[in-house]
Amino acid sequence: MSTGSGVDNGPVVSMRRTLPLDFPDLWRQVTRPELISMWFEPCHAEPDGRYSLRFTEDSGQPYVKYATVLNCREGAYRFRLEDEGYPDSTVVVRAYRDGDRSVLELDHVDPPAELLDGYRTGWADYLDSLERHVT
Repeated sequence: MSTGSGVDNGPVVSMRRTLPLDFPDLWRQVTRPELISMWFEPCHAEPDGRYSLRFTEDSGQPYVKYATVLNCREGAYRFRLEDEGYPDSTVVVRAYRDGDRSVLELDHVDPPAELLDGYRTGWADYLDSLERHVT
């Protein structure tokens, strides 16, 4: 995990995991809402083309973030993350085969500065959850 600088000199939260899955299985885990919901947070395809992600704060208060896929091809996709009250940011997900395992790389580009630590911890926790889910 690292925090570097993006192209626009904003922060980037970067994560990488090697997982005991073949590539098609990993790709399904990170692109199908019903599978994402099993290791991330409840994920639903909305009628407007966005995906809603339902979270719960420590206080028990629910809230929703939205993801809009900007481009997707096998092995890579990019989505805009909308977090109400904050500027949108971009998440880039790449997956590829590495022998009999697969690698997942995630870059969260230019997350809001006041949420940076939360995203850094959150993405690590979610990718740990994915790893537990598939092993």
